[in-house]
Amino acid sequence: MNLHRLLLVTLLALSIQKECPAQLVTVKQLEQKLAAPSPPPPDHAVPLAVLQDATQATQIDNMQLSERLTSATLASILKGHTFGPRTQRELQLLADRSALLNPPASELPDRSAPDANQQQHMLDAARVWVFQTLTRLPNFFATRTTERFAGISPEVNKTGKPVQVGLFPRGAFTREITFRNGKEVTDPLKAQRSARALPQMGLESWGEFGPEPAIVLLGVSTGSITFHHWEQLSAGLAAVYRYSVPEEDSKYEVNYACNGSNAFQAQPGYHGSIAIDPVSGAILRLTLQADSKPDDPISHVASVIEYGPVDIGGRTYICPLHSLAFSVEEVSTCFRNLKDQALVHNRTLVQPLILNRTTFSDYHRLASTHKIITDAPETP
Repeated sequence: MNLHRLLLVTLLALSIQKECPAQLVTVKQLEQKLAAPSPPPPDHAVPLAVLQDATQATQIDNMQLSERLTSATLASILKGHTFGPRTQRELQLLADRSALLNPPASELPDRSAPDANQQQHMLDAARVWVFQTLTRLPNFFATRTTERFAGISPEVNKTGKPVQVGLFPRGAFTREITFRNGKEVTDPLKAQRSARALPQMGLESWGEFGPEPAIVLLGVSTGSITFHHWEQLSAGLAAVYRYSVPEEDSKYEVNYACNGSNAFQAQPGYHGSIAIDPVSGAILRLTLQADSKPDDPISHVASVIEYGPVDIGGRTYICPLHSLAFSVEEVSTCFRNLKDQALVHNRTLVQPLILNRTTFSDYHRLASTHKIITDAPETP
């Protein structure tokens, strides 16, 4: 696309954003909007398909879902339509932004809630799976690929003014991770190479291979947890519980660095959901949302981890497949007070949402083989 066409597409997208306020829609309403034919744009200096892609993508940017767009429904939408590359990307980001919500009631299995004994049995089985099975996985390598996005989404726009809404790519990086003796370890040489490849921006998360589900299950022993609904996930049927852990019992840490200094550290309360395989007790999906305070420099700190079956050395194990991490910077800049050198934050009405989308792949066992060859008998 030449510069003239690119400029026309950009101006068209900005004009649409000014005319279209954020819309709160259900998944069904989203499907109806995507099925409706789009009127042809008036300017034909740019190919029609490019303009339609830009128009549709910008409309999706301005949508806010009231329900989760599940991976199965998203796959069905993409299969049933021919979308341009930008529209496909915005639909995936819309699904990511809705990942902390419940799916539509129409997608939930028609199954009665388990009784109190069954609910407790599944929770006990989940604790066994986290503290005994997940920490006793065989030693293995895996590939961790993280895509980063940042921008203004309807969920965090508090200005009430027309701004350029949307999340935009901010780089991607891939590194090999090692799981050894029950925990993820870092090879110093690989860590140095990965650090050089990282984009220079702020959100980092970890804990998918045990620490995060362990923190949740330890916290709910003094917090609260209740069965909420059954859900059909890609890895199978799951019993979904809602939980909450108060600040005084929290072991979950949030750190915020500014200008090379650790400007903020807290152990806030948190809440979320945990989806458990009713047969094995394996955790199939976990969400966590930190309870931010009004003066915190970051807010909307949250994560989503999806687990599923993977093959490691010829055997099947439940391991992380995908994860999402969110945060919103409530400050635009920070500087040191000249009197006491304390860090001071400048707050702003336009808060950028940072989203990390991580995929775990290429699991393979870390092992060595030995072959002992004895001396062959002498031939006469």
